[in-house]
Amino acid sequence: MSFSNFSPILLKLIAILGVSGSLLQVVAQEPPSIWSGIYTTDQSARGESVYREECAECHREDLTGQDMSPSLIGIGFTFKWEGKNLQELYASMRYGMPQTSPGRLSNGQYAALTAYLLEKNGFPSGDTELTSDEDELAQIEITSNR
Repeated sequence: MSFSNFSPILLKLIAILGVSGSLLQVVAQEPPSIWSGIYTTDQSARGESVYREECAECHREDLTGQDMSPSLIGIGFTFKWEGKNLQELYASMRYGMPQTSPGRLSNGQYAALTAYLLEKNGFPSGDTELTSDEDELAQIEITSNR
């Protein structure tokens, strides 16, 4: 059957329904939850290695912070980051750390550090590595509510 047999109005209706169906699929997709396993344990292990080399001197081996360096675990982490999104956490490290040379690490290292902080704060790992795409990270809220 040829499309020339359809009326122009019917063709427009089919086009509209096709586009709106696609839009409904996009709108229906919820952003990933911080509780849905958005990093891998391997990625977190790489983040731990970077942390030990680049961050532990100021934030301590146990991530509890010291002097002017904040704690990166527990209530200190929750107080600062609850209700914000992962892009904000990632960007604070990417553009501000290490303090002596911000931005020196690769995007992958900053993503691995983020994964390590998530693991140390009790967020579950999964099968997919955490991205360094800031637009995607901005969709993931840091929340203690599952």
